[in-house]
Amino acid sequence: MIFFSVASFPRAAPAAEFQLGGNLVLHTVWDSTQVNNSYNQFILRNNDPNFQHGRLKFSSEKSRMYFLIKGPEIWGAQTTGFIEWDFCEGGSVSTASGGLPFSVHKNRLELRHGMFRLNWPDTELMLGQYWSLVSEEFPETATPQPLGKFGGIPIFREPQIRLSQKFLGAFDASLALSEPMNGSNGLMLAPDQAANANVFTGESSETPRVTGRLKYEKDLWGKAPYFGAPRPFGARLAFSWQRSRFRPVDANGRVFGQDNYLNVQVRQGDQQYLDQWIVEASLFVPIIPTYSKNLARTLSLLTQWYLGAGLDFVAEDLPQNSSYLNFQSLDGQTFVGNRTLMQKYGGFVQLQYYFTNEWFLNSVWTMQKAFGVDLDSWSGFGLTPAADPVRFNQHYYLTLWYRPAPALKFGVEYAYLRTDYFQGTPSSGGTRPIDFGENHHIMFAAFYFF
Repeated sequence: MIFFSVASFPRAAPAAEFQLGGNLVLHTVWDSTQVNNSYNQFILRNNDPNFQHGRLKFSSEKSRMYFLIKGPEIWGAQTTGFIEWDFCEGGSVSTASGGLPFSVHKNRLELRHGMFRLNWPDTELMLGQYWSLVSEEFPETATPQPLGKFGGIPIFREPQIRLSQKFLGAFDASLALSEPMNGSNGLMLAPDQAANANVFTGESSETPRVTGRLKYEKDLWGKAPYFGAPRPFGARLAFSWQRSRFRPVDANGRVFGQDNYLNVQVRQGDQQYLDQWIVEASLFVPIIPTYSKNLARTLSLLTQWYLGAGLDFVAEDLPQNSSYLNFQSLDGQTFVGNRTLMQKYGGFVQLQYYFTNEWFLNSVWTMQKAFGVDLDSWSGFGLTPAADPVRFNQHYYLTLWYRPAPALKFGVEYAYLRTDYFQGTPSSGGTRPIDFGENHHIMFAAFYFF
């Protein structure tokens, strides 16, 4: 890490201390299907010939940098700022506007975090973009975005105002008001832009998202490693809620048949206001603890589980999959229904064992499952192409890590990913309907931290 201080900036009198840090990374992966290298998507069906073949990929796009700024004391509080960016693949530059399609060799800068804090002895006020309070526990996989977005863990950053308070020595309570997420990536464009596949027309919110979290952490019988640092027993309970408005919009949908979708026109009968919510709990347990900085022969359990409805609002579902229409009536050839939020539960279990201070093994299972869906009254809802909702999604990861020094880390990982759909569909060649897709991947990851 690099430290330097600046005595003065134009229009900024107080001195500030800057810390520059980050990591350089190389990911090399062979996978059995055409999946992005973050694996934050569903696996297409096994009878889809366009995606069921192997591929080798190399990428350094997950390299990132940050500035940590330590400023003066104000109102008795220490001020700090934090900004982090990486090099996101894609950019989705529109060819219609004269832009070029993305290339892995032309990654764009992406803001990850941009926030500042005021810290008193037991109180913190944070303003800006940072991890959500429901995105605080991560498994240590080699996959760049560990199991987030449809893999069983809500992982997203959001612009927010957050107040945190420590009490009784081991408790920490936080409450945040943040930007509501509508459609995709928090964006809600006008209805006449419905052709954009990243927009879910008709969904918006006029109130902030409210998120809270209560955390307990205390050394009860020793510690175990969490991302290479000893951590004591910890328990966490979080929730998030927002109220969204769903306007009536004509769109393409699908009615369930016997392994055969019927494409139809669907419409929401009336404007509806629905409550999207998630409740989440997690535990970190040192099973074989250490009482020093020596991490050898330690074993830990990290597990997190959640339950919620309309989970696209925490980036743990696609807008087209997080709600559907219950059939009410027919208006000519159009199916009319009431919007219903998809209910899902999910989570993960991680076991981590350190053979020595440098070598350790990580095993993870994660899942997400929909429940409470009445298939007889489902009429689907989505843009073109019509929604193809997922019933069950699960991942298995086994990673061997080697960290010879704090600045270096190497990992080799095998993973099995599976997506089960509500409905089987035949391939273009007319083969039998298949309702699931699978992916196997082997990944090598190398990190240099500075």
